[in-house]
Amino acid sequence: MHASSVSPDAIRADQLRRLRERLPELRSQNAFYRDRLHPVENWADFQRLPLLTKAELVADQEASPPFGSNLTYPLERYTRLHQTSGSTGTRPLRWLDTAESWEWWERVWAEHIFPAAGVGPRDRLFCAFSFGPFIGFWSAFCGAERLGAMAISGGAMTTEQRARAILDLGVTALCCTPTYALRLAEVGRELGLDLSASAVQVVICAGEPGASVPATRELIGRSFGARVFDHSGMTELGPTGFGCSAGGGLHLVQTEFIFEVSAEGELIATNLGRWGSPLIRYRTGDRVKLSSEPCPCGSQFAKLAGGILGRVDDMFTVRGVNLYPSQVEDIVRRHPEIDEFMIEQRTVRQMDEVVLLFEAGTPGLAERLAAELRQALGARIDCVEVTPGSLPRSELKSKRLRRVGEMICGSGS
Repeated sequence: MHASSVSPDAIRADQLRRLRERLPELRSQNAFYRDRLHPVENWADFQRLPLLTKAELVADQEASPPFGSNLTYPLERYTRLHQTSGSTGTRPLRWLDTAESWEWWERVWAEHIFPAAGVGPRDRLFCAFSFGPFIGFWSAFCGAERLGAMAISGGAMTTEQRARAILDLGVTALCCTPTYALRLAEVGRELGLDLSASAVQVVICAGEPGASVPATRELIGRSFGARVFDHSGMTELGPTGFGCSAGGGLHLVQTEFIFEVSAEGELIATNLGRWGSPLIRYRTGDRVKLSSEPCPCGSQFAKLAGGILGRVDDMFTVRGVNLYPSQVEDIVRRHPEIDEFMIEQRTVRQMDEVVLLFEAGTPGLAERLAAELRQALGARIDCVEVTPGSLPRSELKSKRLRRVGEMICGSGS
C-alpha cells in the first residue's frame, strides 16, 4: 500500500486484519506477550491491550539475558542483532531480526522513505555512520541496495575523510544525524572544502528533531546546497516516518504501524512487520502533534506537524515555563556562526537555572541570543560562549540537555 493511493479507512482496516492474523502466534509462542495479550476482534478490544514502556523491555532483558523473552521463534531463526544507542541514560536494548523482518526494514526504506525524498536507483547514497551495533543507518544502506542505488559506507572514516569522500565520489544523497551534517560542513570549511558545491541533492537526517526544526533544516540545506528531509525510527520499533516533500513535518508509515497519540502528546506505536520481536502499543517517549489538515503533498498518511517535537523526558522548566530543546535549537540555529551548543540545567536554592553554552567567536552574541530566547520563549536563559571545540561532538544522537551540578567554565561572553 502506498500513501497516495489508498484511503485512511482502507489503511485502518488492513491494520486490524494484519494484527488479528498474527496475535494468536504471539499468544502461543512469545513468552513476553503470553499474558499481556487477549483476542482482538475490533478496535475497542485493541484499546484494552496494555501499554508497553522501554523500562519494561530493559527489565525483561535483565531478567532473561542476553535477549530477553520477546522472541516469537527459536534463536536459529534470527539473522541480525542491533542495539539501542543508550542515549536516554538507560541500559542499551539488544534487538534481534529474522530475515523476514529485516527484509521489511529494507522495504519500508525503498518504498516510502527514499521515494519521499526523491532518492532513486541512479543515486549514490553515502551513510556517514560508524556501522557499529547501533541500528543507525544500517537499514538505509540495505534499503538503498534494495532500491538499486549505489550504497556507500562511511564506516571507520574520520570526519575529514567523509567530507572528502562526499566530493570525490560524487555522492548525491547523504544520510546522517542533523548535528553531524553541520559537523561535516564545519570540518569542510576548515579544510577549504565547499560541500555546498558538491553533487549532494538530498540530505536525510534521523536521530534528532533537527531536520524538522526550521532554522536547522535551512542551515543544513545551505551547507550542502541540498533539500533536507527528516526521518523517524527506533532500534526496537523500526522506521516509523519520513519527511514530507511539502515541508512542515513527518508522515507516519501507517501501512506498517498502528499509531496512537496520548492525551499528553506522546506517540504510541504498534509494529506490523517485525513479528519475531514485536512491539504492541509501545510508548515511544516522543512528543508529537498530529496535523488535522490535508497535506499538499497528496499523502494520505497522518502527519506530525513539526516532526518529533522532543522527548517527553527532555522537557525542562525555566521559572515555571515548560520548554523542549528543539524550541531553543530553532533560535540558536538562526545564527550560522554558532558551531555547537548545549543546554545545562541545575537547581540553585531550589530554583531551576538554565544556561545555554555555545561556540561561536562573535562579540556580543551572548547578550543578543539571550534577548532573542527571552522574547521568543518567554523565559530567561543565560547564554555563555565557551572555548571552541570544548562541547562534545557525535556522529550519533547529540544530547542537547544536560542536568549538572556545576557549570562548565566558559571563555566569557
